[in-house]
Amino acid sequence: MFLSDFSIKRPIATIVIIISLMCLGLLALKKLKVNEIPNVQEPVMVVSIPYPGASPETVEREIINRIEKSLQSISGVTQIRSTAREGSAQIVIIFNFSKNMIEASDEVRNAISTVRYKLPTEMREPVLEREDPSAEPIMQLALSSKTLTHAEISRMAEDELSDKFRAVDGVAVVSVNGALKRELSVLLRAQKLREYNISVGEVVNALRNQNTTAPVGKVRGTLDEQSIRLIGRIESPAEFEQIVVKRRGDEVVRLAQVATVADGFAEINGLSIRSGNHNVGIFITRSREASTVSAANKIRKLVDEINKTLPAGTKLEITRDGGKDAESNLNQVIESLMFGAVLTIFVVYVFLNSWRSTLIT
Repeated sequence: MFLSDFSIKRPIATIVIIISLMCLGLLALKKLKVNEIPNVQEPVMVVSIPYPGASPETVEREIINRIEKSLQSISGVTQIRSTAREGSAQIVIIFNFSKNMIEASDEVRNAISTVRYKLPTEMREPVLEREDPSAEPIMQLALSSKTLTHAEISRMAEDELSDKFRAVDGVAVVSVNGALKRELSVLLRAQKLREYNISVGEVVNALRNQNTTAPVGKVRGTLDEQSIRLIGRIESPAEFEQIVVKRRGDEVVRLAQVATVADGFAEINGLSIRSGNHNVGIFITRSREASTVSAANKIRKLVDEINKTLPAGTKLEITRDGGKDAESNLNQVIESLMFGAVLTIFVVYVFLNSWRSTLIT
C-alpha cells in the first residue's frame, strides 16, 4: 500500500519520478549495442584438413573414414557431417548445448592424434574452428577502377585500404578476396635438366636450402652477448637465378641454366567483375564486443573519406551493409511496439469511454 499512498499524497513527486525513469530508459536504450545476430555460441565445431593433390575418393578413404571412427568415442556428440573435396576434407561436429566447447576441442584434438599415425604423411595438420555467428562479415565492399589494372587495385586493397579499416574501432578482421597474389614461378626446362643430369628433387632441395633465414648461435664476450643469424632469404628474382643447383668439380650449375624464373601472379581460381571492370572485394568483420550499427557507421564515414583520395576512375562501393539491415530490423521492432501501444490505448478508451480512466490505466 505504500506506493499507492505515496502516489495519492504526493502526485507531483510521483510524476517526476516516472518521467525520470523514462528519461533514464531512453538514455540506456541509445547506448545499447545493436547487432543483427545475437551473440549465441553454437555447439558446433568444424575440422578442416588440407590434403593437397588428393581426389575426393582418396580423401574420404584415407582421412574421413579413419577420423570419423575415432570421433565416435567423444561424449555429447549429436551429429557428425563430413565432406570430401578436391585436396581437402571438412568434418562438422555438432554437440549438445550443455557441452563445454573448450573441453570438446581438446577431446577432438586427442581423438585425431590417436589415429594420426594411420593418416597420410602428405596431409597437413587439421585446423579446428568453432562456429560463431558473430564472425560473419558486417560489411562488404567492392574496389573497382576504369584506369588502374587488376594488379594495382589488388595491391591498393591489401597494402593500404585493409590497414585503414583495421584501425577502425570495433573492427576485428579485414579480409581481401579476388586480389591477385604475387608469385615467383620456377619453370624447369626438361632438355637442360637431362643435359646437366639434374633431377627435379635436386632443384627443390637447392631452393629450400639456399632460401632461408635461421639462427646459428651466440657469441659471448666478457660483458656482452651477441646473436648470430644466417641471412639467406632471397629478395629478388635475379638472385633466384644465381642459386647453385649442382656442383661438378669446378663446374657450377646455376638455376638460370636449367630453368626460367618468372615474377608474376598466382593462378586465378575465381574472378569478380563489377560494371565491366575487375573488382576486389573487402570483407569486414566486427569484434565480438562491438555494435554492428556503430561499427558500420564508422566504416561508412571512412569509405566516403577514402573515395575522395582515390585516383580518377577508381571507386570503393558498399555492396552489403549489415549495419543498415540491423538498424532496419530495430526500427521495425520499435514501430511494432508503438503501434501496439497506440492500439492498446484506443481499445481501453473505447471500453472505458474516459480519457482520465484511460490515462490512469
